[in-house]
Amino acid sequence: MDLTVALPENPPSNGESNGAKDDGMIGRNSKRAKFMATYYHQNPSIPDSLVFHIAKNPKTAELYLKMVKTCKYFFVKNPILVIDKNLNYDDSQWTIEKTPYNINQTTSKLWIADNLTVDSFTAATKDQNILTPVIPKIYRCDVCMLSLQKQVISYRDLPLLTSSAERIYFDQVVVKHEDGSNVDVQKIVEIASNATSIHITHPTITSKTMEELLKIPHFPTLRDFILENVPEVFDIEAFYVHMKKNKTTNFDLDFDESISDGYMKRLDEITDEIIATKEFDYKPSLLYFRGLDYQRRLKLEYIFDQQ
Repeated sequence: MDLTVALPENPPSNGESNGAKDDGMIGRNSKRAKFMATYYHQNPSIPDSLVFHIAKNPKTAELYLKMVKTCKYFFVKNPILVIDKNLNYDDSQWTIEKTPYNINQTTSKLWIADNLTVDSFTAATKDQNILTPVIPKIYRCDVCMLSLQKQVISYRDLPLLTSSAERIYFDQVVVKHEDGSNVDVQKIVEIASNATSIHITHPTITSKTMEELLKIPHFPTLRDFILENVPEVFDIEAFYVHMKKNKTTNFDLDFDESISDGYMKRLDEITDEIIATKEFDYKPSLLYFRGLDYQRRLKLEYIFDQQ
């Protein structure tokens, strides 16, 4: 087997040079030609099958970059662009660290090794499937933070996007099963096994959500768990029992305006109990709901911040 050895001045691109004018020597012929023109051949001292296996199975993005800087064979056999800076969609375009990036021109696979953000704040942005054409291009998604807004994503794509994320923020994000039904929030938490912080603004919740969350091994290890627009179907009693035992997670629950007076009364009772407690052997939760007056809200926030 002949290997193509890269010269030091022409390594494959990472996030710093993945701008609109440079697609890592794959999107533009001139870049590819320049990349492929500087090599010489050598015969490896290890079996061909092992070299091929190494080329196809890089363990980390850092290792892959070292491999392709040393030997172009690895890039030819497994062309990947490592994006090791924040990949962001905002104002109708993709950017890497604020540098415009035409992701549609990329023919190589993408290894996202930093953060992935999709912001859809502008009224002009109505595309709920911004990630759909990108996902097939992703080789691996080793993000630290995944922040998505106003997107619809498939449940089958969820492991690729969330399994490595430490912080997850879903604002008006809907995760869909193949039959079109919404994925319950506990299913999202279950897949996000490395998460320390999860914030979801419009979760799909059932009467069994709390019960199912407690079955997830890593759920009690979360540092922050924030849910907004929580409906009355959420089992507040099961949550209350867990709250009185919880010593790790900062729970921040914002309940939907549609909750009944009876449900609100129970939230009032829990809030008053937290406020009246002098010393805590558990982490008190932050609860926002219809009927919570300003003074009690301030007291609750102060207690929450002190724990």
